[in-house]
Amino acid sequence: MSTRLKALVMLGAGAMLIAACNSSGGSSAAPSGSASGAANQKIKVTLLTKATGGFWDAMIAGAKKYETDHPNDIELTTNACKTNDDTPCQIAQIQDAVTKGAQAIVISPMGVGVTDALNEAQQAGVRIVFVDNTIPGVVPDAVAATNNVKGGEAAGEYIKSQLKSGDTIGLLEAVRGVPNLDQRIDGVKAALDGTGVKVVIGGQQTLCDTKTGASVTQDLLTKYPNLTAIYSACDSPAMGAVAVAESKQHPLLIFGYDGDPEMAKLIEAGKTTATMAQSPFKMTNLGVEAAVKSLKGENYVKAIDTGTTLVTKDNAANFTSAWQ
Repeated sequence: MSTRLKALVMLGAGAMLIAACNSSGGSSAAPSGSASGAANQKIKVTLLTKATGGFWDAMIAGAKKYETDHPNDIELTTNACKTNDDTPCQIAQIQDAVTKGAQAIVISPMGVGVTDALNEAQQAGVRIVFVDNTIPGVVPDAVAATNNVKGGEAAGEYIKSQLKSGDTIGLLEAVRGVPNLDQRIDGVKAALDGTGVKVVIGGQQTLCDTKTGASVTQDLLTKYPNLTAIYSACDSPAMGAVAVAESKQHPLLIFGYDGDPEMAKLIEAGKTTATMAQSPFKMTNLGVEAAVKSLKGENYVKAIDTGTTLVTKDNAANFTSAWQ
């Protein structure tokens, strides 16, 4: 299972953590004594992404844009591991950030393996802001991520507009029982309820894997030769469905969720229909802002919904070059 997927597995638990740390509403002021250092001293912020490339590069760019826009406010350090699942590496990076005087760590955590390191950082007075995903056992100062309930509902409404009574759609689940991934599926199921569209579920969860998505699509087409559409909770399996549809010369409507630039290219080429794009750039840009405001003792939003954008052929060209 990819680490981005492992991260998504933990995101559902984050809603409960945010509720616990945000019971007074959508914003918060930092506790007394939170403004560290002299008044004119730059705030030291460390961004830790799991790796580099694609999605993660967009995160790094978002944090650096905040630094560029606020040159007198922060001193930004970025760090990443070589692979998406090197927990010991990220633990070492958290500890190194604390040792070097970071006042805030903005992080996409590897998984529960880094829980103790983050709790220790908080005990040392470091602000912790999660981006993209959360993990249980840590109550962050803020979270900047996609609201998958809203995203799933928006995906469902669009798919509803593209189908008619008598059509059949196959749903490719990611990891069953994971709230944030199930929400992407549930939104589509709810939107299609009562429309006359037959909804069928792939027999195997895809784990957001391209090859598995192709395999599940193949099985669905074998069982339902007149299948009209495919919707995947992640873009990668949806892209896997393209090869199957092309090999069978089957006019499948294919929908995804993520905003991968490769998916946007397929939409532009007419091989897939739409996706819901997330914004890793916004996650860190707004996450760093929350960290800075926390340290300054200013009001800030603790549960930051970075939104989704429906990508169709009309706007796909805006999403093909890089993650948003």
